[in-house]
Amino acid sequence: MNDEWGISDGYWDITGNWHQTSDATRALLRAAMGEPQAGPGMWFVAHGSSEPLWNACDIVLEDGRRWAGMTSLPPELPLGYHTLHPVDGSPPTDVVVYPTACPELPRMWGVAVQTASLWSDASWGIGDLRDLAALATQVLAAGGGALLISPLHQPAPTFPVEPSPYYPSTRRAWGPLLLAMDGPPPAVLRCTGDTLIDRDAVWLAKRAALETLFSADDAAAAGGAAGGDAAAGAGAASLEPSPISWWNARREAIGLDPEVDIARLARFHEWLQIRLEIQLAAVTATGIALIGDLAVGFAPDGADADAYADVLALDLRLGAPPDPFNDQGQDWGIPPFVPSKLRAARYQPFIDTVRAAFHGVNGLRIDHVMGLFRQFLIPTGGSPADGAYVQFPAEELLSILCLEAVRAGAFVIGEDLGTVAPEVRAMLAQRRIAATKVLWFEPGLPGTWPQQALATITTHDLPTITGVFQSANSVDGDQAMRDRLSAVAPNAVTAAEAIHAAHDALLASPAGIRLLAAEDLCGSPRRPNLPGLNDYPSWRTRLPVPVAHLSINGDSTG
Repeated sequence: MNDEWGISDGYWDITGNWHQTSDATRALLRAAMGEPQAGPGMWFVAHGSSEPLWNACDIVLEDGRRWAGMTSLPPELPLGYHTLHPVDGSPPTDVVVYPTACPELPRMWGVAVQTASLWSDASWGIGDLRDLAALATQVLAAGGGALLISPLHQPAPTFPVEPSPYYPSTRRAWGPLLLAMDGPPPAVLRCTGDTLIDRDAVWLAKRAALETLFSADDAAAAGGAAGGDAAAGAGAASLEPSPISWWNARREAIGLDPEVDIARLARFHEWLQIRLEIQLAAVTATGIALIGDLAVGFAPDGADADAYADVLALDLRLGAPPDPFNDQGQDWGIPPFVPSKLRAARYQPFIDTVRAAFHGVNGLRIDHVMGLFRQFLIPTGGSPADGAYVQFPAEELLSILCLEAVRAGAFVIGEDLGTVAPEVRAMLAQRRIAATKVLWFEPGLPGTWPQQALATITTHDLPTITGVFQSANSVDGDQAMRDRLSAVAPNAVTAAEAIHAAHDALLASPAGIRLLAAEDLCGSPRRPNLPGLNDYPSWRTRLPVPVAHLSINGDSTG
């Protein structure tokens, strides 16, 4: 049961034990979320439905057209966000006309990669979008068709630069660290497979070079000339407008001189987004199906937190309760939306976010898709054991997700790992949101996995195949993982043989999209991220070989 705030009475953990929500936790959550808000009238209607109206209304369509004196919603009402205006002067009602499902999941195989981990002789200290285009070309040449990439979200322009792509300042703009640069890299930024990514050094060097280019373009634009690439990036307008208020409020923290011209900084931000859009379009122009990744949230002191402060519970943090994967639970440091306030805002923050995430990609992975249904919220200063689940309006959020996916022509994958109620998986399947299947967690072999799924051996948070194969005395696997690897590679004597056999089994799966981890293609024992281990270089490791030397061919991929 949930109260008026959506706070659950408790939850069953993965071992079947019940955890009651304490009165103290409930009081803290209520205080942080504020009084529930009724919000405006909203009506979600499946596309093609013909619904009667209580009173005659004018329907004002999203594009501004007006259909006057309607007594019912006509089935030809287009997809989108419209408004009913009763002719008797009653309050208006928002009408969201949504498709019942996302676009179909294609059938193809490909590679999952952390873009930052790629490198070549031309890379400026970090994998970039030109490296990604090179990888796309190799995957296509080998007969594959898809690339799943880590989130492209923008980190805060502060030092030290945040390494995790899942802890951005904003999810509505792309991170400029991934811009490919012309010219050879500075000596300090030359890449090798045994060095770590230094994002601070990368941003210092790239920002200086980019500001020089921008100054020339900005001067040309001011003089009436075509300012560099400005005309080519009109689509970037759908991304986040420059967060001027955030920059002004955080000048000191960001390291801005008091005399910095914020208007010029805003133009620089927009110019960077245009260049990123052009380079991202070059990746998809190869013909690859590029799958983006939407992080579950954003930093509490970032641009999104500033923009959406009125609908956030800034004294709460998103996380996960204790479980066998992490017996202390997880606090992700991410502020949650307040469900009633999000709806009162007509879901505009959610719409803006998913619309930006769909921009420039062919598919989208939703990290922690369970967050559309319920979120585990922890009072600031407390531990995950002090948290509780809060219900979210899943039906309406899923309807908006389907609408934006159809408009973008992009398929959707939900990261639904862990304890997920059967009715949740049924709702996701009904909306044609693909499941996620990972060998290390699945009791069945890849040949038994469903078609409407993304299938992988591992994820960025889990051990590589080599890591598990060599894991008898390390943190990179447990007995269950070793048993699952043995099931798909029973005769493997070496890690290379285990990788080949595991990939063969994965690629033979009925799952629609089957992805090989870039780390496994080069036999790396290092995973990109190791949650909860502070001395591990999470998000800072490179692949051991340059992108051109990744072994992507018919023999190794099946």
